[in-house]
Amino acid sequence: MIKSGAYGHGLLPVARTLAQEGIYGFGLSDLEEVLRLREAGLALPIILLSGFEPAWLPELIRLRAIPAVTDLYQLKLLADYTRKEGKRLAFHLKIDTGMHRLGIPLQELNEALEILRENPQLRLEGVMSHFACAEKPASFCTQEQLQRFILALSKVKEAGFRPRFRHIANSSATILLPESHFDLVRPGLALYGIHPCEETQKFVSLKPSMTAKARILSIKEVPKGGGIGYGPLFTSSRAMKIALVPVGYDDGYLRALSNRGFAWLKGKRVPVVGAVSMRLMALDISKVEGAAPGDEIILLGGPNREVPAEELSATADLISYELLCLLGKGGFKIYLRS
Repeated sequence: MIKSGAYGHGLLPVARTLAQEGIYGFGLSDLEEVLRLREAGLALPIILLSGFEPAWLPELIRLRAIPAVTDLYQLKLLADYTRKEGKRLAFHLKIDTGMHRLGIPLQELNEALEILRENPQLRLEGVMSHFACAEKPASFCTQEQLQRFILALSKVKEAGFRPRFRHIANSSATILLPESHFDLVRPGLALYGIHPCEETQKFVSLKPSMTAKARILSIKEVPKGGGIGYGPLFTSSRAMKIALVPVGYDDGYLRALSNRGFAWLKGKRVPVVGAVSMRLMALDISKVEGAAPGDEIILLGGPNREVPAEELSATADLISYELLCLLGKGGFKIYLRS
């Protein structure tokens, strides 16, 4: 899964690296990202996971993207367009097994299969679904979804269709639910070294791919009772030393991390104090010796998981996906090979 700029890690560098590892193909949600991969010479299959817009159809076919059909309306659009244009098209049929988001409900599956019988120019290459809570593999929710998916697959088979691929497993299910692997798995967050849930930490060791760093812009002494930043949202209870870092919510470091976030400087964890501004934040470095302007600070990740995305996001009632996508959109990126 490399949608949303490979979860903030950079679409093309990640795609090129994965292509060398022998993957089947890529999962995207945006036609523009499909275009970028094709223009870069990447020829592996691309599945558009979140459906498509009608205006995308000519480019979708030209770029050899494989759409996931998420409802009867989209299926009929594909059928009408390919029939009129004399085109053949492979697609994946997405089944709603209980998440009640994208996907054809089971009660509409027979109608969908009938449309396919009437439109042989459409090739059912895959059947897919998506778990709502795979981080709890033994839960009724997950087990019911799995059984509904198996039921849908049996109906497809009984109707005479033999899709090449069946897939439902996200990162959590890939690690925790082997019976859901079928023909493909769709690792997302785990691919970038972030645990999708606490349970997965018992089974695999993951190394974060992204480290976000900045340098100290300025250091300031703040007296007891001094307010720091807008509001002020923080008032010092003692004399303290703060480091001002030129990173803020414009760079993806959310204001929700005001007074809650933390970073890493010279072997010590340092807390965010005061409001995160558009392009500036303050860190309490009172307990750090020898800090100076220009010193490097780890804001996320680190070689030894000094600032785990899982923990940092949880402190602000966020999810890791948000931090990765937002922090990854800003700043200068350097890619290293281990």
